Amino acid sequence: MRPGHTIAGKVFRSLVTALRQCAADRFSAGLLAGGISALVLTWPPMPAWLWFIGAALFVAWRLRHDGAWPRQHDVCGNQALLEMAGKAAKLGGWVVHLPERRIEWSNETWEIHGRPKGKTVTLEEGINYFAPEWRDTITQHFETCVATGMPYDIEVEIIDATGRRKWVRAIGVAIRDDMGRIARIQGALQDIDEQKRLESTARDLERRFADSMDNISDAFFQLDQNWRFIYLNRQAELLLERQRSTLIGRLIWQEFPEASSGIIRQHYERAILENITADFEVFYESLNAWFSVTAYPGPGGLTVYFRDVTKRHATDEHLHLLEMAISRTEDFVIVTKAPSQPGNSHAIVYVNDAFVRITGYSPSDALGRSPSFLQGKHTAASTIEQIDRAMALPRAIRVEILNYAKDGREYWVDMSIAPIVGADGRATHFVATGRDITDKRTAKERLAESEERFAIVAMMTTDAIWDWDIATGRVQWNSNIASVFGHDDVPVEDGFREWESKIHPDDRASVVSSILAAIDGQVDTWREEYRFRRGTGTYAEVVDQGHIIRNAAGEATRMVGGVRDITETRLDEAKRLQAQRLEAIGQLTGGVAHDFNNLLTVILGTAETLADEITDPRLSAIAHLNHKASQQGAALTRQLLTFAGRQPLEPASLDINGSIRAMEGLLTSALGETIMLRLELDPSAGHVRADAAQLEASIMNLCINARDAMPNGGRLTISTARSGDNAVVRISDDGFGMDTGTRAKAFEPFFTTKPFGKGSGLGLSTVYGFMRQSGGRIDIESEPEEGTTISLSFPRLAPTDTPAEPASQGGLQGGKEHILVVEDDPMVRDFATGTLLSLGYSVTCVENGTEALRTLETDGPFDLVFSDVVMPGPIDGRALASEIRIRHPMLPVVLATGYADIDGIGATSRLSPLAKPYTRRQLAEALREAIDAPSDAR
Repeated sequence: MRPGHTIAGKVFRSLVTALRQCAADRFSAGLLAGGISALVLTWPPMPAWLWFIGAALFVAWRLRHDGAWPRQHDVCGNQALLEMAGKAAKLGGWVVHLPERRIEWSNETWEIHGRPKGKTVTLEEGINYFAPEWRDTITQHFETCVATGMPYDIEVEIIDATGRRKWVRAIGVAIRDDMGRIARIQGALQDIDEQKRLESTARDLERRFADSMDNISDAFFQLDQNWRFIYLNRQAELLLERQRSTLIGRLIWQEFPEASSGIIRQHYERAILENITADFEVFYESLNAWFSVTAYPGPGGLTVYFRDVTKRHATDEHLHLLEMAISRTEDFVIVTKAPSQPGNSHAIVYVNDAFVRITGYSPSDALGRSPSFLQGKHTAASTIEQIDRAMALPRAIRVEILNYAKDGREYWVDMSIAPIVGADGRATHFVATGRDITDKRTAKERLAESEERFAIVAMMTTDAIWDWDIATGRVQWNSNIASVFGHDDVPVEDGFREWESKIHPDDRASVVSSILAAIDGQVDTWREEYRFRRGTGTYAEVVDQGHIIRNAAGEATRMVGGVRDITETRLDEAKRLQAQRLEAIGQLTGGVAHDFNNLLTVILGTAETLADEITDPRLSAIAHLNHKASQQGAALTRQLLTFAGRQPLEPASLDINGSIRAMEGLLTSALGETIMLRLELDPSAGHVRADAAQLEASIMNLCINARDAMPNGGRLTISTARSGDNAVVRISDDGFGMDTGTRAKAFEPFFTTKPFGKGSGLGLSTVYGFMRQSGGRIDIESEPEEGTTISLSFPRLAPTDTPAEPASQGGLQGGKEHILVVEDDPMVRDFATGTLLSLGYSVTCVENGTEALRTLETDGPFDLVFSDVVMPGPIDGRALASEIRIRHPMLPVVLATGYADIDGIGATSRLSPLAKPYTRRQLAEALREAIDAPSDAR
């Protein structure tokens, strides 16, 4: 609003009018007053200095009103006051008299032009004082004012006496005479050059401020007190996805309704209400972005700075997940900050949960300290120096080091240390990862041979690692592809096809389709077993497994994995399954043979009795035939029990070479004239502990099998040798050999490749059982048409002489002693009781161990206990014998067994067990020997 439209403006107009009237005879006063009047009526702003001019005019009017103006000295004083006001405002007056167009300037106007006072100036000269480009403009406004009386108020440039351009404000007003005609044009000329320069500077500052605000990285906007936008910078437009022209003057809650109903409005209103800065982060769903917001309240409203922190949030979340994953891993993780100066120690800045669990130190115990606080007096100084050298380079290193837990416990760790290198190539941090290998280390230290330790480590690191770039088809392998599979210089380009070509043709289609299906699907891992061609052309059984790396769209981009040779594992597994199968068959066979032995004990004993007592030649022949068949049945069960590893043996120290030499004549006869026998006996083979009869039977069995494998004749070699702590007997032939299937079933009972009726199928199975029961091992090496070598390995002993005990002959010896018989099988019990009664003994019978212990206490005294080993109930024969030794230490015990463990029986009885099936003579001799033995030998 102009000053003329206010009360102050009216006051100024009145003052100016009064001054004109009272100073009509004073040109300067009138001229100045006219200029001031025009200035007041036309200039919109009213600066403070204009009030000063008004005050001066008021003083002059008051002097006139009081009647003091006419005095010359008062007039001069008041005119001086007006001149002072003009100078202060840099305001001069002028008048052009019409029609002669004579121009007059006030002193202030001359001063603005920088020209000397009193010079007569024509209108044309006055116009020419304006800058050339402004002369037409000022002329046009002046002439229009002369013609129509229209006032003008313009800003133009003049050229002062020094030639300098200067901005002025030119104001012109038409003054009419009593007839209403325009008599003169008068006005004001104000020096506004300084104001213009200030305005230009202000505009420049404003422009620079706006540019600065537009170029800052933060978004910025201002709201007035009514929550309307009054300013937005360019970054705000980008983040809000709105142009500022569409938002200026608009209500924020209407333009962004989501902000109105959420925490944004709450923070803004609280900032205004409490006059505090609001600082918060918020997710703006419609823009799908996280913002960090800072709002500053002010008198005019609210100033808001905000930035997009979506990426930072994603990074923070990723780091949080990474930290959670690291904290959950079983391996410890330590992050240290590299020292800023050489010689300073590394400072721990992070440890995970596994570190706390392994060391016992909390994060607060560890942070800021050097990792060396974990080491102690037994930590190897050479390992510490090795770590220091690697970190000084810097380079990655892996070591095993002894550390100390918080409670003083020593523990070994397998630790890898890697540097984190900055842009300048210097290490800023180091990351140490590892795991507690104390148990593993202890196990290693217990190994007697360091060769075995390194062999185990090598076995654990034999995978051929591959890295497949799916897009390019490039496949890179580590060195194990050469060391394990024998492939040197495997092409990297088109590596997938190269790998595919090495898969066995029968496996190729299924393996390739499975890996392609895994890549096209959503799985992250792949695993297959197949046959992989070695460099030699043979095929290895392998397990191949890999991890699939996918991009954000779920597309497979890379795959990393390893191929492991499991050929030996598969062979070992096949052997294990074969051994389990044989064990199962052996258990079944042993159980049948045991039960059959009980029957044979009765049959053999009664057959022997009949053969001895029947005098009728015909019946005697039948009895002897029955006895012979019983003996053959007993031999068959011994073979079955030998395979099952349950045949009671009579081991003794044997000179293995001597035993084989003693058989040479018998073997030569058994092999026939077409087989050439050759002995290659090494004296270092020494002695072994084995049953002599079973050893001879086993060698004979193997030689007969070799003879049958060479129907057209050939060569059979029996050799001995020392292999470590074992003595090895090898029986080799050049017969037709065995294929894989035959070798796999060779030890099964009743399996044979001979024609029907030519073999029982118990030969190799019996040898297998004998070797296992003797603590040895049997191996077969054979290929079709390349012959067979069977190796028998026995633990070696120092040579000893074991004289054979002469067998007892003559009639059966009995006695009058009281014997307790313990047997669960009724027939065997009846046979044993009848035999003992026939020998003169007094006999009491019971069915189990529990009843036997009770009978010993109630029906004694007894001179001997004869018991079966395997009986139902909680107390078997061995347990019974142990209990009798405690309760009745002087009472002898004889145990009978069909497949008992001799060593186990020896722990409870100092006498050899009686093997089933037994004859009447064997029973009589065993009991008599036990009764007559010294008490300290029982």
